[in-house]
Amino acid sequence: MKRFYLTPFVLALVLGMIFVLPRRGEVALTSLSHRAIDMENKIPPLHIGDWMAQAVPPSKKEVDTLHKDTNFIKGVYSAYDIPPLLGASGQPFHSHINLSIVISGFDINNSIHRPERCLRAQGHLNMLSLPETFTTHAGRSMKVQRLTSIFPLAPENEGDDPFPIGFISYYYFVGHKHLTHDHWSRTLIDMKDRLLYGADQQWSFVMLSMPYNLGKNPAETAQRQQQADKKIRQLLGELTDQIVNWEEIPK
Repeated sequence: MKRFYLTPFVLALVLGMIFVLPRRGEVALTSLSHRAIDMENKIPPLHIGDWMAQAVPPSKKEVDTLHKDTNFIKGVYSAYDIPPLLGASGQPFHSHINLSIVISGFDINNSIHRPERCLRAQGHLNMLSLPETFTTHAGRSMKVQRLTSIFPLAPENEGDDPFPIGFISYYYFVGHKHLTHDHWSRTLIDMKDRLLYGADQQWSFVMLSMPYNLGKNPAETAQRQQQADKKIRQLLGELTDQIVNWEEIPK
């Protein structure tokens, strides 16, 4: 009998909270540098040390999965000492590091997703995602997420098996005054800011990915992964110092 009377009371209390929740106000912009990124023309930084870079337009399929006010910026970076990628027949072709920057609109739930979910949908297998502490070239310490996976390339000839290659990726999220490696941490930050301060913030997602050939044995694969890891971390450190406004993010 007590439970019968308690239920309407709790329901009324929860519904009443709607009227005291802060209303949506202005959105605080992400702490990415507009000097380094051409947001209007969707061009990432093209001059980073000795890296050779070019902007890449996102595909229609990629754009269609995001809310219409989302900015999606892509680029590819190569260097003289990046080893070529070998196809199934042993034919070498140019390798590079892929950059993806997604800048959310007002509907953040349809703007930024966990990359693990997207990569699985693209066919990536054996994913291992772990947090890692990283230091940029300017000496800023930050948390990033390191993600490794296997991607089966379509066979060159009909009837052949897919040709697997390795992928290594690093990603993080940049808010107005926050930088985090974790999707759930970002969600909690948003909830806290909305409930306590009535504040909304724009988020950006930054990810670098690099393919590499698997070896004939685990030791050879590990060596090739380490080579790829070294190059991607080099670019990650240089790029992050250019695109993040560190003065806006508390240490």
